Amino acid sequence: MLLGDLGGPKALGLNSPQSSVLDAANIGSEEDHRTDIELFLQENECQSGFFLPDATGRFPVGVTTFATPVRPARPIGSVKLKSKNDSKNALYLEEVAFTVYYPTTVEGSCRKGVPWLLRPVQETLRGFAIFLNFPSWLLWPIVYFFGALLKIPAYPNTPLLNPTKAKEYFSDDKATPPSQWPLVIFSHGLGGTRTAYSQFCTRLAASGKVVIALEHRDGTAPETDILWDDNEAPESHPIPLRGEQLAFRHHEIHIAYSTICRLLQNDSTLELDVIDQASFDKKSWIAKDESGQAIIRYDDRVILTGHSFGGCTVLSLLSTAPLNGHPAIPVERAIILDPWLEPLPSPGPVPSSLNTTGEIVKLEESVSSSFQAAGGSYPDVNHEKTSSQHPSVLVINSETFTLWKDHYARLQEVVAGWEPQGGHILTIVGSVHISFSDFPVLPVVRRKFALHIMDVISQLSLSFLENKLEETLHTISTTKMEIEIIGVRKDGKPKRKLIGKPGDVVVQ
Repeated sequence: MLLGDLGGPKALGLNSPQSSVLDAANIGSEEDHRTDIELFLQENECQSGFFLPDATGRFPVGVTTFATPVRPARPIGSVKLKSKNDSKNALYLEEVAFTVYYPTTVEGSCRKGVPWLLRPVQETLRGFAIFLNFPSWLLWPIVYFFGALLKIPAYPNTPLLNPTKAKEYFSDDKATPPSQWPLVIFSHGLGGTRTAYSQFCTRLAASGKVVIALEHRDGTAPETDILWDDNEAPESHPIPLRGEQLAFRHHEIHIAYSTICRLLQNDSTLELDVIDQASFDKKSWIAKDESGQAIIRYDDRVILTGHSFGGCTVLSLLSTAPLNGHPAIPVERAIILDPWLEPLPSPGPVPSSLNTTGEIVKLEESVSSSFQAAGGSYPDVNHEKTSSQHPSVLVINSETFTLWKDHYARLQEVVAGWEPQGGHILTIVGSVHISFSDFPVLPVVRRKFALHIMDVISQLSLSFLENKLEETLHTISTTKMEIEIIGVRKDGKPKRKLIGKPGDVVVQ
């Protein structure tokens, strides 16, 4: 049983296959796992392969993955991993990595295709084996297919498109290019990765957004392998380990945000690498628009979004003061996808302007500033809007989570604190918890209505960001909240579903 398991990890993705490698060191040596799988992948890397569906949008999409070290590296919180000899910190902050999806300019020599499965593949294979409690050798055929052949339809490490050169993409309508690209920060669920939501992220990027998709390294171990300092778990959170993971994620998001700010400011002290030692066109990132501003709007109207535990992370960030040493991120809007609320203190969460408890801050009082330790200067941001009013929030729920009675009742209470006028909880009929990720649209195993549901998710999200949500809700298929009984579950309780067609939207 995994700590925080709700209905099984397959259903909710509450344990990360990528991050499960934190306690995988005892499975075998690096050489033991290097077999012929890596050779196979290297030989097939340049083949065209299979692609996920193309992003619908105005611009071609580029993808670059950055990593920045945290100096000095340090543990976050008090949770430990058991081992034969000693206990090690489960949450250790030493590097922050993130994949950026962005509008790009494509030259003739560019080839579309970014590997969907994270490298090194043997590490991801180990993580999935632990996550699924499945022999790794049985997973190899799947890894052969998805690791070698499946690609994200985007261009690796291509230049960031300057908005001043984007006019050719606006020739067919009355719209005009923005002077700056809006900045979006995405937080994945605990079962996700920085590429597992590429459909959602590339669609935002194709519409003219720069999306930072975090690689959260906050994996958990089995409950029997968890220790607390002094053998006592903190009482400041309903699920203590998840509370410390939230604190860890706060650090990661703030460091990623400050890193992109420093990159755009051409900070010569910034330590920044591109994954796989690839090169990137730095000049395109530090370029200015016609008025001399950075071409990414990082100092105002930032957008946060996340799925499942990532949605929980967004609410946690917006409802607590920044950790010591971190400036507030100037967030204007937040899109929260199927949020998992149980790790958050109740009642709440509420906007940080109304919150006086600061649970996360209390939990992390002993942790010094990762931002200051990284040697960075604070980004010059505009706090005028976020200091006077809290960000606007949109929640897009799956049918599965809306039919989870107690959880949905709490969600309604939470959202009422942010959007008292209502209309900001949308449920998509026929959707499930993983509908927001790439998994339902994978080749071979694609679900019947998965692509249509992803289209609806993207349309609702973009219309919210462009202040056109009400207009969109008048043009798409909506339905009332009506539930029917369709059978009996194994536990004897009635099996329920929403009445409507897959992709219909319920507004509450």
